[in-house]
Amino acid sequence: MLPLMIVFIGASCGETTNGVNQGQKRAQPVPSFKVMFYNVENLFDIYDDPKTKDDDYTENGKLNWTIERYEDKLAKIAYVIDALPDELPAFIGLAEVENRKVLEDLVQQSILKDAGYVIVHEDSPDDRGIDVAALIDTSRLQLLDYRYTRVNLPVADRPNTRDLLYVKCGSGDELLHFYVNHWPSRGGGQQETEPRRVAVANVLHSQIRKMLQQDKDARIIVMGDFNDHPTDKSIATVLDAGISKNNFLYNYMFETHVSGKGSYWYRGEWGALDQFITSPGVKFARKGYVAEQAYIYSEPTIMFRDKSGQERPNRTYAGDKYTGGYSDHLPIYMELVYR
Repeated sequence: MLPLMIVFIGASCGETTNGVNQGQKRAQPVPSFKVMFYNVENLFDIYDDPKTKDDDYTENGKLNWTIERYEDKLAKIAYVIDALPDELPAFIGLAEVENRKVLEDLVQQSILKDAGYVIVHEDSPDDRGIDVAALIDTSRLQLLDYRYTRVNLPVADRPNTRDLLYVKCGSGDELLHFYVNHWPSRGGGQQETEPRRVAVANVLHSQIRKMLQQDKDARIIVMGDFNDHPTDKSIATVLDAGISKNNFLYNYMFETHVSGKGSYWYRGEWGALDQFITSPGVKFARKGYVAEQAYIYSEPTIMFRDKSGQERPNRTYAGDKYTGGYSDHLPIYMELVYR
């Protein structure tokens, strides 16, 4: 095994490039706003990047990823973002985006263009070239800072994974701390690959612990595709995320998962791989920003019904077959209310 290595990259407070310090500070906090997370299933452009394994997602690749398919995918992801109840989310965490270009193309879709989303993105060392990113409506949230944490996994043959994204936002005098995650996959077996996700969980736990030591009331919202369920070791034990006030963190998707529901369908079962996990104050505090519950968006438009009548996410590809759907994951969202 290789030692765990952590490298910080990105911008620091005070810089004005890359979207940092964008948006005007409000006199009062925004009364409420939505936060969304969506694994958009391989949002690639059609061009070959010689540094990554993206050959399949090119016009001449085995998936025949054409400009028409790419543009249809962008339109469908934009539709889902716009389809959430009420207004557009003020903060959107995304997973499986190839580069900044696809995000620029996404926010220029007609139904999103007027929102003026600011993009937070850096390329990660992931072998396939997929990254995590954030879109922020800076008319409602002030973007103060962001940081990417690079984690080299303790695995000799495949040490690369997606970076961990931290974003700090302001609303009035309130600070909000967001983490966007896409942890190592289960490819090769859940138990065999568990140490990789545990490694990332340890890094995340360390960062959150330090933040809460400095401010026990810090509002921290962790979101992502964790490739583990709320009951698995990385989440339940390492992060100590559960539904009790005695847990280190609160997991909004725990009860959803144990009830047999979720955001991802695999071999006949639903699972909550996509989760919102927060500092306790977001759930239990009497003042400041709080969220009562989280939701999975699963309207019929983005679902597929198989021959047995079972509904599942309507994905873009089923293996190598183009199905023209949205994503193999369902988006999740929550509303933060200031009180």
